[in-house]
Amino acid sequence: MRYDNPNTRDALAAEYVLGTLRGGARRRFETLVATRSDWKFAASWWSSRLHLLADTAPAVAPRKQVWQSIETRLYGNKLPSTPSWWRMLALGSTGITAALAILMITRAPEVIEVPVKVAVNVPVEVPVPATVALLAGADSKPGWMLALAKNKTGQSEVRVTALASLKLASDKSFELWILPPDKSAPVSLGLLPQHGNQQLVVSAKTAALLQQSGLAVSLEPVGGSPTGQPTGAVLYQGKLTEI
Repeated sequence: MRYDNPNTRDALAAEYVLGTLRGGARRRFETLVATRSDWKFAASWWSSRLHLLADTAPAVAPRKQVWQSIETRLYGNKLPSTPSWWRMLALGSTGITAALAILMITRAPEVIEVPVKVAVNVPVEVPVPATVALLAGADSKPGWMLALAKNKTGQSEVRVTALASLKLASDKSFELWILPPDKSAPVSLGLLPQHGNQQLVVSAKTAALLQQSGLAVSLEPVGGSPTGQPTGAVLYQGKLTEI
């Protein structure tokens, strides 16, 4: 396997965070995360993005039949009295887990000074705040997740991930536009993928404009707008924010 391939790294990081990476592949990934800063960053990147995406999904209460099915599996026909102790324990554990999650997210990390020996000429990666956006439609369902970051060469790039809730359009293209705060003409950032990931390298000037502007996605003919300005319906919108 080519461990320096960014597409391979991102794909495995996404599977790891989702919990679908199993067995030896999962153990190898954890070894790479422990020994290589680029793999550790990829795991952190996907973890923060997928947690952000999870926040957009509304809570759904399980049906009564679900609880009954679980009780039947555990106890057969000898069901405990309602409310059962294990259900109360499960609800209590859920509350504790949620409280811990909120604490981990909202609590500022403590800085602990410890003596560390760093090998000469070995770069140490310092985590930086992530600048991300969800491009959502009128139904609030997101189509893409965006992140503004620096690549290995120090260039600014927009990292794009197409989400499962995206409504595909095989005979059209989706084009991403910057909506400048001064209400001037939209600026095209290029076409968005309908599957997988994509990186769009941008200039420092464009990166600065991105952080001040809104974002919109229009539906265009295959290959993009023929006029240099949006010609189709604007289906998705969003704005970068620092997390």
